[in-house]
Amino acid sequence: MRRLVFVIALLAVATAGISASFAAVHHAKTLTFAERFAPALDLMAKQ
Repeated sequence: MRRLVFVIALLAVATAGISASFAAVHHAKTLTFAERFAPALDLMAKQ
């Protein structure tokens, strides 16, 4: 019984991690090149 609860909890945590990973990938794809690298481009321009 304890093992079943542990497996269910482990699957729940894994599912949450995978969905968070997909959400981060989706958010990263929506950014343009300028939005993604704006801080780095500003630093390069100042040098």
